[in-house]
Order: sequence, then structure tokens, then C-alpha cells
Amino acid sequence: SSFQRIDDLIERMGAITRQLKSYARKGGEAFEALDVRSSISSALSMMEPQLKRRQVRITRNMPRDPVVVVGDKVRLEQVLINLLRNAIDATKAAAAPKVDILLTADSESARISVRDNGPGVADLDKLFEPFYTTKAPGDGVGLGLAISSGIVNDLGGRLTAKNVSNGGAVFEISLPLADFATGQAAE
Repeated sequence: SSFQRIDDLIERMGAITRQLKSYARKGGEAFEALDVRSSISSALSMMEPQLKRRQVRITRNMPRDPVVVVGDKVRLEQVLINLLRNAIDATKAAAAPKVDILLTADSESARISVRDNGPGVADLDKLFEPFYTTKAPGDGVGLGLAISSGIVNDLGGRLTAKNVSNGGAVFEISLPLADFATGQAAE
């Protein structure tokens, strides 16, 4: 049992180190035109084991046509996974846990909303600060949203959060469409 505890602690230290490295790293080297719909689908498939374990109802509303932005596919998926993981964690006390994902686009930008039916966010002002967390010790170090906000900024967009009047929180990523991000035509 001591070896198992040591192994668990090593795994935890590795996870914290990976988060710190990710927070320190700046992207931009792997930018390409990508369809946001496939990034959302990939993030959901990576989260599938957690979703099945918790039995959270996911609704996904996306347009039929591609929504193309210029960015780093892996880093965008990292942001989406972080938002989904936070939304799932937020619904732990909900009788019928639910997360809604909405993708919309206008003539200039794409918007991805991740909404949960949890208790909402107590301190919206500190939410994106490094090392700020509402989770219990051992459940998070408070870097996920700071990293996510930095990634979205690197992609030329913005990550915002607000509480919903009937309960829960909604996080919204706004990204410029491909032809507005670089001046080149969308694929």
C-alpha cells in the first residue's frame, strides 16, 4: 500500500508539473485552419470515460457548415477539455447533471459556449488568475482556466465566464474566423 501511495503521489506531481509547463509555454508554432466542430467532437470523445462514469447529459448544438478558425488544434482541444471537465465537476451536486455545448458563428467570429447546471461561480473576478481554485486541495492547482485564457488569447480570441440566472455557469470562447484572423480566405 505504501508503494501504491508513492506511485499516486508521483503521478500527481507529474500532473502538476505538466500544468506548470503548459502555463509557461507559448504557442503559435502549429497554427492551421481548423473546423471548430471537429475540435469539439474530439474533446468530447476524449472526455467520454468521465462522462459515462458520471452520467452527465451532454447536449451539443452546432451548425451544419464548417466553422473555420486559425489555431493550434491540440491547444484548442486542451481548452475545451478543461472547460468540459470543470463543467462536469460543477454538476456533482446536481440531481440531473447537464452540460450544454453551443457553437455559433456570425460573419466575423465563432463562439463556443459551455454551460452547466451547477451552483455557478462565486468569484468571477478571480476566476482566470493563476493558482485561484474553488476545488478541494488535491483536486486542482488553479491553473486550468489561467492556461485556457492564455491559449484563447494566443489564438486571437477571448474567454469569458458568467453565471446564469436560473443556476449554473456559462463559459464562452470567442475566436475570429479564419479570414479575419490572418487576412487569408477560410478553407
